[in-house]
Amino acid sequence: MAKRAPRARQDEPADRPAPRQSATLPWLLYAVVFVCGAVLMSLEMIGSRMLAPYFGNSIFVWGSLISVFLAALSLGYWLGGMVADRWPRFSVLAMLIAAPGVIIAILPFVYPALNRAIAGGDIGSRMGPLLSSIMLFLVPSVFLGTISPFAVRLQARAVASVGTTAGGLYAVSTAGSILGTLVTTFYLIAVAGVANIVHGLGIVLLAVSASILLGRQRVRQAGIVGLCAVVLLTVMIWHARTRAAEAGLILQKDSFYNHIRLAEDGEQRYMDFENLRQSAMSLKDPWDLRLRYTRFLPLALTLQPEPKRALILGLGGGSFPKRLYRDFPDVVVDAVDIDPEVIDIAKRYFEVPEDARSRLFATDGRQFVKQATDKYDLIFLDAYNSDTIPFHLATREFYEEVRRRLAPGGVVVSNIIGTLRGPQSAFFRSMYRTMSQVFPTVYVVPTYDQSRGWILGDINIILLATQDPTRLSRGDLVARAGRVGGRLIPASELAEYAAFLSEVPVETGDVPILTDDFAPVEILRAL
Repeated sequence: MAKRAPRARQDEPADRPAPRQSATLPWLLYAVVFVCGAVLMSLEMIGSRMLAPYFGNSIFVWGSLISVFLAALSLGYWLGGMVADRWPRFSVLAMLIAAPGVIIAILPFVYPALNRAIAGGDIGSRMGPLLSSIMLFLVPSVFLGTISPFAVRLQARAVASVGTTAGGLYAVSTAGSILGTLVTTFYLIAVAGVANIVHGLGIVLLAVSASILLGRQRVRQAGIVGLCAVVLLTVMIWHARTRAAEAGLILQKDSFYNHIRLAEDGEQRYMDFENLRQSAMSLKDPWDLRLRYTRFLPLALTLQPEPKRALILGLGGGSFPKRLYRDFPDVVVDAVDIDPEVIDIAKRYFEVPEDARSRLFATDGRQFVKQATDKYDLIFLDAYNSDTIPFHLATREFYEEVRRRLAPGGVVVSNIIGTLRGPQSAFFRSMYRTMSQVFPTVYVVPTYDQSRGWILGDINIILLATQDPTRLSRGDLVARAGRVGGRLIPASELAEYAAFLSEVPVETGDVPILTDDFAPVEILRAL
């Protein structure tokens, strides 16, 4: 009686290689999880640049991204295990990689309009980036989350070796994630546009998928995936060449710290970071102070009329530092900005001088203050990250370091975007309370007249802090403005702005003092 051939195990991969090819499988699967781990984390890091122009670069953006990616990985691990148990085939693995490749490759065609629509819906600084993160990144990240458990199922040869196999594959996937994070943040963002990086991530996944299929002799399927990659590349190139240039756009780039947009409208040139206007320059008169709040900064002269050295933290287009440099030929102006790209743009496009009296430093403002040895008569704090102040430049400890850099009779001037009164004023009032912990006298000068009723929306608010415990009245400040005005802005205009001085006590009992240990500036801004 003839013996029947043994049946194949139902859980054996249908496209398992011949024994002579089996030695190549460990290398293939380790390479696959490594690349997919790198793509996933690269997408997460570049995701912040996809959201920042519409929602800022706040803690809410990062919280949304991290939460969505972690949720996607959790769901992907679970689904990947189930799919691998049911269809443990390399062709299925290839499709699980190709699907997010296509989705990611087309994201640059979708995300600007989607983000504009969500931001325009005004659903809040928390829900806006969260909804956008879900819609843009959840699905492709779920697919990428399936890869590691699927690879474990294909690689494991026996129950006794599952632990070693899983540990090895997840370790390699994590190593890929580390590399993807470092390469994207340390290199790619500074040399390639966001759209190019995202397109490239999708193409890489499609290439990995096609390679798996070719390795399994699935030539037709590999050809289809390859064709998708070619079509996407063609569309990308066509779109880049035919896209109409934005009227007046001079440059748009991503530095390590900002999404920078530089444009002009025929009358002025301006620079934006993410969703915030940073600087503007008149094309006819490059020395003019165009942004309204910069014309209030000369109020510092009412308290220190004879400065010899000034420090500005936050350069932007440098309109105020260069005007101070021109109108006060005996003053040495040190301007600090963390972003060297911003300094380069300020010199090239905004005519900011750099010499022995106008010194430009590319470093973190707090580090500069901590390491400086000079004393300054005027210190201007105007460093903004998107629409809020970096928390380490808003704490009591930072103001104490600033105070140590003040010369006798020196003045600290801080520009704050906030609301004076009402339920949304917590950020301003907390900043005021914190500064008042360090300086005995802090003046509040809103940049719009409040005499006919309080403006309850966001405006620029100028805080003037001194070590002199004697507080000047509004009349005193106006009189001094009339005497020291004429440089920077006309005396009559400076006197008008001095009259905006608020003499209403600022209620601070319900807001925190900001410290290095506790400085929730983004949350206070969102209230």
